[in-house]
Amino acid sequence: MTPTTATSPQWTLQDLDQYLSQQEWQAADQITLALLLAGTQRTAAGWLDVGAIAQIPCHLLHEIDQRWLSHSEGHFGFTVQRQLYLTAAQGNTFEFSRQVGWTVSKFRLLGIYKFYDFLNFSLEAPQGHLPARWFWQLSWQESWRIGGFGTGRGAAFGDANMLDALMVRLERCEQV
Repeated sequence: MTPTTATSPQWTLQDLDQYLSQQEWQAADQITLALLLAGTQRTAAGWLDVGAIAQIPCHLLHEIDQRWLSHSEGHFGFTVQRQLYLTAAQGNTFEFSRQVGWTVSKFRLLGIYKFYDFLNFSLEAPQGHLPARWFWQLSWQESWRIGGFGTGRGAAFGDANMLDALMVRLERCEQV
């Protein structure tokens, strides 16, 4: 069974393991979002907001991250994203997004986000490229607010709030 939406059947960490072990990165990314939504009681909403990200249970974040790190041999995962965000990108969300391959262009003036389906779901993707669905999945209204087409983050310009919120949550969970 392949996940089609974040609101599919109740996904488990074992399901995530299964898809990651088969290098089904896009399916694993969708399950990751489903787990995060369930962990923050946002399944009905279908997307995470800044407040929900601040409430992601640390044990869940650690479990998901460890699976991504292990199955991708350190190429993907929240820890990888945080390291890139803090070091190479020095907290600059545009630079981070460019470095992990989430934007269409390397030039700031044309730095709009790719549509989710245009991300690279292979180990050939830049380091830290995945998981990404947590960042892309937005409400129709939120997508329009940031300049998208009502289809998530695709074609939108930078919006640092969610990325910054996850980086803060990862830092706080490190202390737990």
